Amino acid sequence: MSVPYGKHWKIDGLIAGPITRHGSVNGSYSIIFERENGATLESIEAVDWARPSVQHLPACPANEAGLPEGYGFQLGNIEYHHNAGYFNVTVTTAKQYLGDVTGYQARIEELEGRNAALSGQVTDARTKEAELASAYEEGVESNG
Repeated sequence: MSVPYGKHWKIDGLIAGPITRHGSVNGSYSIIFERENGATLESIEAVDWARPSVQHLPACPANEAGLPEGYGFQLGNIEYHHNAGYFNVTVTTAKQYLGDVTGYQARIEELEGRNAALSGQVTDARTKEAELASAYEEGVESNG
């Protein structure tokens, strides 16, 4: 007999039920994975806990915070509850990361390219300014 926890989250493609803070320990979370939603010990261990892809599903209550964004996790304990047909998984925050920064990197490259072009224009302007000053001096000296 299983207790239906629902489909609240998708973690690396694996359907999860509620995610709650684990006790009073800061950075520790409990996640419910039900066998009827395809969870197995192997599938839970296969999640990339260092950088999991976490998706909020429509059935999830709005007030359920889930896992904090931008963090990697360390897999802790996995408890299987045979009579209820679910796994209770404990994870702790391990490392904060920035996530996908490719858009920022592209923008930085674009701005660096613009900066290089402007630097070239400034150099050209300074060269022309020096040439004009030299021509002016030459003209003044030759005309008196």
